[in-house]
Amino acid sequence: MAQFHLTPDSVQEVLETHDEDVIVTNHEGIIVKATRISGQRYGIEAEDLIGKSVYELERKGIFSPAITPLVLKEKKKVVRIQETKSGSKILITGMPFFNYNGDVDYVISYSYDVSELLVIQDYMKEIEYEMSKAHEEVQYLRRQMFTKKELVMRSKSTQEAFATAHRVASLDVSVVLSGEKGTGKTTLAKEIHKDSKRSNGPFIELDCATIPESLLLKELVGEQTAQSQPAVLGLLGIAEGGTLFLKNIDRMALHLQTKLYKMVKEERYQPIGSDSYRSMNVRFVSSTETDLQDAVSQRTFLSELYYMLNIVPIRLIPLRERIEDVSVLISHFLQSFSVKYKVDKMVTDQVFAQLLQLEWKGNIQELRHVIERMVVHSEGEIIDVHDLPHEYRLPEDEFLEFNFEGETLPGILEQVEMQVINRAKKRYRTTTEMAKILGISQPSVVRKLKKYTQTESDL
Repeated sequence: MAQFHLTPDSVQEVLETHDEDVIVTNHEGIIVKATRISGQRYGIEAEDLIGKSVYELERKGIFSPAITPLVLKEKKKVVRIQETKSGSKILITGMPFFNYNGDVDYVISYSYDVSELLVIQDYMKEIEYEMSKAHEEVQYLRRQMFTKKELVMRSKSTQEAFATAHRVASLDVSVVLSGEKGTGKTTLAKEIHKDSKRSNGPFIELDCATIPESLLLKELVGEQTAQSQPAVLGLLGIAEGGTLFLKNIDRMALHLQTKLYKMVKEERYQPIGSDSYRSMNVRFVSSTETDLQDAVSQRTFLSELYYMLNIVPIRLIPLRERIEDVSVLISHFLQSFSVKYKVDKMVTDQVFAQLLQLEWKGNIQELRHVIERMVVHSEGEIIDVHDLPHEYRLPEDEFLEFNFEGETLPGILEQVEMQVINRAKKRYRTTTEMAKILGISQPSVVRKLKKYTQTESDL
């Protein structure tokens, strides 16, 4: 807008602007300045407004009410709806300009067509409606993500892991979940969030193993590209008030671990390209497929970050060490996929026995995959050995027969474990070798050997 000076001896003029409706009156209500479009609202040329009294224009019905008398009376900014002779409505704002004695010398007023404001208002209502819909969608997806599913936990180790998670969920401390891929770390992380005080906040997941090192920091803290542009939020900003789940944190580069440690310690972060810091209100749950303590010893993981994040360590045991869970999961997935594909399937004792003996290096995800394949590919209602994928069929000399008649499930599982342990004992010379092949610890092998040696001597 063109500049002008409110001085007592200024020359009356029409301001050279076409996009704002501005009128200046003196303390007597005489219009001394106006913009080119000012008269358009009242059906008068802007030049014809100069020198006119707002009192006179009000008496003639050009507009009502006049804003200048109200500002002179109240000596402060006044906002009113003004009606013109044509019946249109204008939102007009009057501002006082004071002299050194504290008296109002001039009143500057600017106006907007109410119809334009109503269009903006309608637009804003549409935006609010769309935002409301988006908010509801986010809430719905969040509820879907955390809808309580049936958790299969027959083994003592799994029950203890979930019990620990539920116990510390409300304490807002950092948790590290360790275990092989597919052991249920993500499921447990969601359970911790769902039972925490942050359950109404976001649950954001970042896999440190899949994001390139050059992009990981930007993904975390966001970026300020230009002062005139809004900042691009990072995951720390998106997760504000909620939980940030850092999967495979052991795969994060060492120099980025140092930056993360500083952010967690100071509870603030600095977006890339920004001069200012932002406070951080996020709970960290991390996961690793390796032993973080070994990584610290090998100096591939920052010890300071380890001690800060590993307040509550929870280890999830591989499925091959949880044979009780394998048996329950077989039935669980069989029923689940039967419902999904609208079929009624069951497995033979021989298939069930073979599934119990497999190593399941991919853990729960692998078992789920195999059960789904069998449900989909088998032709009849009964799934037999021929329906097992070829890579999951045990050779005849390795297949162990079991007596299912009159046996309880714990008894059947004990048969499986005993025969697997005895088979390994015949093949390998040391308990260390057995532990490596079976994928369990050496003390576990010793304990099981002692147990089943005693069992056989009692027979």
